[in-house]
Amino acid sequence: MTTARISEFNKKFNTYFQIYMPKHRHFQPKKVSEGLDWVFYLHKEHFCLIRRNNKTLCIKEIEDNYDENVWRTCKDDNAVTQVSPLKLNVFPTIPDDCLYAWDCETYNENKAIPYSCTLINLEKLRKMLNRINNLFPDLKPTDPIPEEFSIKIMTNIVEIFVGTDCIDQMLQRLGKIDKKRITLIAHNASGFDNWIMIKNVKKLTQCPLKTARGILSLPLTNSFTDEDLQKIWKIKGNSNYLQNINFICSYQHESSSLAAWGNSSNLPMNLGKIEDVNIAKYTKDNWESLRHEWEPYAKRDTLCLGACLIKYNQAMKEVAFQNISNNLTAPSLSLKGWYYLYHYDKEMVEEEWYEILEWFRNTTKRIM
Repeated sequence: MTTARISEFNKKFNTYFQIYMPKHRHFQPKKVSEGLDWVFYLHKEHFCLIRRNNKTLCIKEIEDNYDENVWRTCKDDNAVTQVSPLKLNVFPTIPDDCLYAWDCETYNENKAIPYSCTLINLEKLRKMLNRINNLFPDLKPTDPIPEEFSIKIMTNIVEIFVGTDCIDQMLQRLGKIDKKRITLIAHNASGFDNWIMIKNVKKLTQCPLKTARGILSLPLTNSFTDEDLQKIWKIKGNSNYLQNINFICSYQHESSSLAAWGNSSNLPMNLGKIEDVNIAKYTKDNWESLRHEWEPYAKRDTLCLGACLIKYNQAMKEVAFQNISNNLTAPSLSLKGWYYLYHYDKEMVEEEWYEILEWFRNTTKRIM
């Protein structure tokens, strides 16, 4: 966020953001129409909120506690409050056929050992749902889709990997896909799934992004990348010819339960989450014999998430010309969308966008 951008943003949308510029030891913009106790401080491409009247102590605390080589985080107390990164670069959006919804099931509450992973490609699911809508135009949004197609989706589109090596199985499957960059999205990834992934991968190749809200982003180099694909990518001149996978969290965009998100998205009845299953009852001793019980639940969880993400991405593309893949949080997506419009077509940033930015301001206030 340059000083020019923060000034224009404040002017257009009646906000009062300031940034402390340590190089010149002053605030930008210099004047705001409201007194501020907190201001932004940019440290290693990471925005933190610091106390305006005690900035020296705050900055020292950030520098003492922020270690990019371990976790992208800093100590949280009365002086410093961390906010998620807000990068205004308009990244190229990852194609929909590189986006996947996924989930894992675990037993043993203390150790959380995975016994199943489910995976669904958003583009394949979108095409199937569009086909169903074209074949049955009289179906209402919440009407169940015909059983024939429901079975096809659960059998052919939702993939499942079973066993205590299920994560390796999933990575091997992804490694055979001719896509250099892939994004996997789990609903509770920041608080659960990304931690399970860290625990089970053989080697962390890049630094995760951890904040007070959990692990928002976990980039991995896929060691299971198919050898033939490695040769092709190497010939094309890619210095890193292994597949790159980024694990992110949809809860940072929609902070409600998956069941509630499915309901609010008006999904067909047989695409929503199955809620009457006690997943905690499956243990090391019985998960294999009870697979017939938990497998439909696990598949429907990922199917529900995939359907919600498709609707969310469609809406965000219309509003912000972005999708979830390059935006770890909803405020980040909104800010990038505004910047894209302002930078490329200033005439589009008119009255109709104030409602969107009002939502952005309110969301930002809740986070702060």
